[in-house]
Amino acid sequence: MGRNRKVGLDWWPRDIGLYRDPKLRAARQKFGVLGPYVYECLLDIAYGDKGYYIAYSGEGREDTLWQLREYTAGLENVTIETLAAVVDQLVVSGLFHAALYERGFLTSKRIQMGYFIATLGRNAQQINFDIWLLSEDEMREKNPSGKAFILRSFISRQEKGISRQEIGISRQESTQSREEQRTEEQRTEEQRTVEYSRAEQTREEKAVTADSGLTTELEEKLNCKFDHNFCLELRRLQNKGMQREVFLDTARQTAENAPRNPAGYFRTLLQNCERDGILTAEDMQKRAKPAPAQPAIGPSSEQLSAFDQEWYERVKRYTREKAVPS
Repeated sequence: MGRNRKVGLDWWPRDIGLYRDPKLRAARQKFGVLGPYVYECLLDIAYGDKGYYIAYSGEGREDTLWQLREYTAGLENVTIETLAAVVDQLVVSGLFHAALYERGFLTSKRIQMGYFIATLGRNAQQINFDIWLLSEDEMREKNPSGKAFILRSFISRQEKGISRQEIGISRQESTQSREEQRTEEQRTEEQRTVEYSRAEQTREEKAVTADSGLTTELEEKLNCKFDHNFCLELRRLQNKGMQREVFLDTARQTAENAPRNPAGYFRTLLQNCERDGILTAEDMQKRAKPAPAQPAIGPSSEQLSAFDQEWYERVKRYTREKAVPS
């Protein structure tokens, strides 16, 4: 039997009371209907792609925000920066797992339970159990028979002490041990998956630590700690050409305004600089130049005689009266 390689879902179970979830209250108060709508869009992205999570670091974060921009096309004043702020608020409100968010993943028990229920009939799946949040008891509650592939893989991993990140072993019709039934081809594929995951993790770690000196200085100025995703964002802006002076000046502005969330406020200012093309110290100087004064319209009072001054005032008064609708 061939392996079922499908990852995402064609449909996903939606809770009737999704929009009444108290955790959505803060996002709704801050962003209006955009808050719960973006949350539902993220569920759609997760279930349709990886199935139970969204890769939200580096290029994955950019791709996700651009997908959200397409979902919200037609709405006024919905920028990439606004969408990123909505996602951050959803994490703060507990709709996504905070620790996994810092590692670059958007997921939750609700998402994973929905995926688990929707895939009970599948006979092969690749699951990263390092980010899997459901316990054996929680899965057995939905699958008392214990025949679900994810549940059996989860139990097998615990019993055998498997340390690899991904398990993609097809369920065998025979009652013999999986270990005896696995083919060399399956072993090779699993090993390749593990090596790829490790390479990706190493790449991201190198990207984050590439300029730890500037990151440390900024954290000290703002008296806060940046998460994994923000460190990647800082590195991306540096690679794009944003100079040290811009980071420090933006940190100064943030400190002066003393926002409740310094890191989030700082990120928004940096995104505004990127949008406006402010990447160097020279760009900042150009922005700081005052606009030239507009010449006054009409003659100055010193240039008018007493008679002309009275006539000029009558004209202005008449013009104002005509401008007022009846």
